[in-house]
Amino acid sequence: MKNIYYFFLISLTTISCSVQQADYGKNVKNFEKISTIKDSIIHTFYLVGDAGNLDQDEAFHNMNILKDSLSKASENSTLIFLGDNIYPAGMPKKEDKERGLAEKKMDNQISLSNQFKGKTIFIPGNHDWYNNGIKGLKREEDYVIEKLGDKSAFAPRNGCPIETRKINKKLTLILVDTEWVLANWDKNPGINEKCDIKTREDFYSEFEDQLNKNQNRTIVVATHHPLVTNGSHGGYYSWKKQVFPLENKIPLPILGSIINLTRATGGITHQDISNQNYKNLSDRLKTLISGRKNVVVVSGHDHNLQYIEQGDIRQIISGAGSKTESAKAVKENDFSFGKNGYAELKISKSGNAEVSFYNLNPEKSELLFRKTVLGTEEKTSKDYPKNFSEYTKASVYDSSMTKKSKLYEFLWGKHYRDYYSKKVDVKNLGLDTLFGGVKTDRAGGGHQTKSLRLETKTGNEYVIRALKKSGVRFLQAVAFKNQYVVDDFDGSYADKFLLDFYTTSHPYTPLAIGEMSDKLGIRHTTPELFYIPKQKTLKNFNETFGDELYYLEDRPMETEENPNKVIGTDEVILNLAKDEKYKMDEKAWIKARLFDMLIGDWDRHHDQWKFEAKKENGDVIYSPIPKDRDQAFSKYDGLILSLVMRIPDLRHMQGFDNKIRDIKWFNREPYPLDLAFTKNSSEKDWLEVADFIQNNLTENDIRKAFENLPKETQDKVSEDLIQKLLIRKGDLKKYASDYFRFLERKVMLTGTDKKDKIIVTRLPNNETEIKIYRLKKSGEELESSKIYSGKETKEIWIYALSDDDEFVVEGKPKSSIKVRLLGGLDEDKYTVSNAKNLRIYDYKSKKNNFENKGKANVTLTDDYDINQYNYKKPKYNSTLVMPNLGFNPDDALSFGVVGTYIVNNFVQNPFSQKHQLKANYFTGTKGYELAYQGIFPQLTGGWFYGLDARVTSSHYIRNFYGIGNETVNLNEEFGNRFTNVRAKELGVSPSINWEKNAVMFSAKLNYETLKVDRTDNRYVSIPGIVNADVFDTKQFGGAELKFVFENYDSKANPKLGMKFDITSGWKINLEDGKRQLPYLETGIGFMHYVTSDQKLVFSSYAKAKWLLSNDYEFYQMSTLGGNKNLRGFRFNRFYGKNSFYNSSDLRYDIGKLNNSFLPVGYGIFGGFDIGRVWNPGEISDKWHSAYGGGVWINMMDIVSVNASYFQSVDGGRVMLSLGGTF
Repeated sequence: MKNIYYFFLISLTTISCSVQQADYGKNVKNFEKISTIKDSIIHTFYLVGDAGNLDQDEAFHNMNILKDSLSKASENSTLIFLGDNIYPAGMPKKEDKERGLAEKKMDNQISLSNQFKGKTIFIPGNHDWYNNGIKGLKREEDYVIEKLGDKSAFAPRNGCPIETRKINKKLTLILVDTEWVLANWDKNPGINEKCDIKTREDFYSEFEDQLNKNQNRTIVVATHHPLVTNGSHGGYYSWKKQVFPLENKIPLPILGSIINLTRATGGITHQDISNQNYKNLSDRLKTLISGRKNVVVVSGHDHNLQYIEQGDIRQIISGAGSKTESAKAVKENDFSFGKNGYAELKISKSGNAEVSFYNLNPEKSELLFRKTVLGTEEKTSKDYPKNFSEYTKASVYDSSMTKKSKLYEFLWGKHYRDYYSKKVDVKNLGLDTLFGGVKTDRAGGGHQTKSLRLETKTGNEYVIRALKKSGVRFLQAVAFKNQYVVDDFDGSYADKFLLDFYTTSHPYTPLAIGEMSDKLGIRHTTPELFYIPKQKTLKNFNETFGDELYYLEDRPMETEENPNKVIGTDEVILNLAKDEKYKMDEKAWIKARLFDMLIGDWDRHHDQWKFEAKKENGDVIYSPIPKDRDQAFSKYDGLILSLVMRIPDLRHMQGFDNKIRDIKWFNREPYPLDLAFTKNSSEKDWLEVADFIQNNLTENDIRKAFENLPKETQDKVSEDLIQKLLIRKGDLKKYASDYFRFLERKVMLTGTDKKDKIIVTRLPNNETEIKIYRLKKSGEELESSKIYSGKETKEIWIYALSDDDEFVVEGKPKSSIKVRLLGGLDEDKYTVSNAKNLRIYDYKSKKNNFENKGKANVTLTDDYDINQYNYKKPKYNSTLVMPNLGFNPDDALSFGVVGTYIVNNFVQNPFSQKHQLKANYFTGTKGYELAYQGIFPQLTGGWFYGLDARVTSSHYIRNFYGIGNETVNLNEEFGNRFTNVRAKELGVSPSINWEKNAVMFSAKLNYETLKVDRTDNRYVSIPGIVNADVFDTKQFGGAELKFVFENYDSKANPKLGMKFDITSGWKINLEDGKRQLPYLETGIGFMHYVTSDQKLVFSSYAKAKWLLSNDYEFYQMSTLGGNKNLRGFRFNRFYGKNSFYNSSDLRYDIGKLNNSFLPVGYGIFGGFDIGRVWNPGEISDKWHSAYGGGVWINMMDIVSVNASYFQSVDGGRVMLSLGGTF
């Protein structure tokens, strides 16, 4: 066994060993010394990272090589410092004694651009955040701007995460502060105050949006943290680092390798890519970039030079500005150099990109490596017809895609499937003559629909949207945000199933909606149906567009005919908070939303709207423009699908019928927007709008609108839709009233980012009045006023937002409405005369003025999620009941239900409460099991209370072969049931827990009663085998502390991982207080790939347990045997006071199977286990072992299934298990 570990350690050290000298992959050892770019260079980037130690003379002197190159550069060039600009801890305050040294480091870097004609940009790294976080970052930004005299010299500005610079018509630079994503925001009060982006998800959306907007340009993404790295932050260490792991101070051979192994697999610091936060950042950005051929990523962080290719990721690392560390060229096209140097990235007019790496050795400065990282593909030009017939008969799908069996239709529904393969007579559209000729702009970034933007000669924009949607794009955007799966899923069963699921929406009803909208004065896009053949105007887009049915729509925008600005939802939300002059046209919003309910369009999330900004009397009024009406008139039939649509995540997807089944769940997606945009409206307003719709949309209007559908589809289904519309229209006032009352239950109000005064007045009759004033120099100006009734409203959340605000809570009457006041940033003033049902939240680190808080419940915390206004925060409570089936040899088949109830209130981590109740019935014994689990997250991030309870009738709990390390296998002679033990159980366990990333801590109290059955023909029932009183009811109390650190690069199919766990507990027999049992158990394990392609992975986990007294029952002892240890033995095969085991596996990844039921990876593994137990008075030197192997399949890194056979002296065991972790 010892030899195995030595082999593993030597293999690991070798495979992850890095070097300082230049290292080349096998394909690039003979790289081109002369540039291969043939066309003109339009821009050059000079890349220097981690130059924060340039106060050192030698490092600064070496930089003269770069300075000389910069002096010769043209104005079409940019010098980028890639973060960690000031070691060790950013820019101190002016009065700090370290300030002078920090300025010297910055001045030396800035001086490199003295004779440089181009632009100089600094981006922040993690060390730039280490001096008061955002405040220190701002000091550094101000210093750079002052010294260079350029406000754009530091980016992103104001501590924001992303900034985009258009270098020229063919090149875009995206600058990202990756430490913003990784930082602890709770330790940075004021973060995002001056940013439009307020959440990490918003950042990823903006990053994706910028990639989409610049898809026709070359994109350079500048980050401090690389997305992939083969340096120390990626788990590669030099031989020297294996001996001196602690900064060259103490030689620690072997131990040094173990320290590096722990760092590589544990991800203990978020500066290493194995850390879960860093890995999530890397995976998300890599996924968004994958599939694009126009992106280069440039980074620092690792103190070396590297070039890495990983799929579509082209990663340049230039972090050797003032520090050095070794690296490794792992793959065939990789390069690394572990000494000082810089990189030069040239972009050509045709979009080619070439990187060159140079060392900074003054004695021999030379080119180390050069490679073309982006190359434009030569595309063969095709001749497309210039003339088309006026009409074509076409369908959305081929008929083979809609042929389904009767059983399939019974289970999954008929939907509108027939219309997808029905050919309709439709006009051909030539883009060269459309509106006098249009040019193709860029493909849309939608997550289902394939779209292409068109631009007319006058600058107006249109969009063509394919009626055939994409299944793989939906999977990529919704289910697989952290891995690129488009190629894997294309053509798979999952892709085909989604394409069939899309037939739940009628392909042609969008043609009817525009005319109905006109009758109601709702602004809308106007789709027209065309067949668009492949044609010359589509240019390169002919690869993915053309020869199918499309909707042509106008794109809402500012034009000469309509000079009003058109913006998106997030910008509206920001503006409403920015200034009181921005207002929502609430009646227009209500009208659009009631129309959604009328036509059954549940898909109205924030990205489905545009807003027209109209100026009126100094105010800016926003009116909604609905987009994409694809989900109106949906049809969800079929037995299975009808049941599936009842689960909470899908419950809003309600089919179009005579009635809206559940008005609350139908509006789940737009619910946060409705709270934000109708806060001043009354039930009367909703009813007036409903009345307007009823009176202004007649049956004749509806029938005329449906005549816009293709004639081939104007049939009894259309008539059925019309009749349902008329019924729904008649019920519209009821829907309006019911939904308004639901909105009133939980109200969310805001002030502005200016000075506000908020007055909460408790009134008689259980009413509460909220008035919001703007505090101006001229006095108080009332902005809103509304009275809420306790009969309808349960909670009101009021966010004052930024600036110095004032809260007044007055009125003597009691109220059942809970009011939460959130002061936000800056100094806020509170005057409270009635503290009943009042909660106050404000920043702990900010100054606030509590003139009179009375007995108000005040929480001062820097928790970002608590203090920050996020209109998406309100969520529904949900209930889910699922069947539960099981089997064991004694109880036979069990069946029951599991019910889960989730509460989403103000504190959400990620929910406010979770209650789960499980009830099972055992058919073999007519027994039962009831179990409850409650989780109650607390205000402080990561902490939650827990409560577990369980009661059972007599049932199977374990096996028992006797106590000892050399007990006999009794199953061969007496059968498997002979060693089964049955018992009745009751237990209650309250706990307090903390979970964050890879760490879990738990402290719990236990109460349990257990009564072992004296079952006939069982080993445990033989007199003398166990103490006779074991069959009496036993009551135990106890306490337990548990700590777990568990980190994997993938839980389903890990290549790197580490687990350390330790549990300490104490039990007491409540009927005999002298019988007490302290215990301790701990385990540690590692897994790491042992080949450079990461296909062969070695893992090993060892665990020990000690009972620290002799006062224990047999069922409290340490046991070995089962699926996790000694896998060739049955569960609980050996009982001891103490135990130890080790399980080791070697797994090999064979490859992938695509175009199957689901894309899967598969492989084989072999394993070896060893272990034993110890008991007082027992003399045994025997170590038990088991060996075996099996196969595994991995479904897209979501779940892994393992089938294995393990052999021991007891025989063999076949096992089926899930997951690849310890």
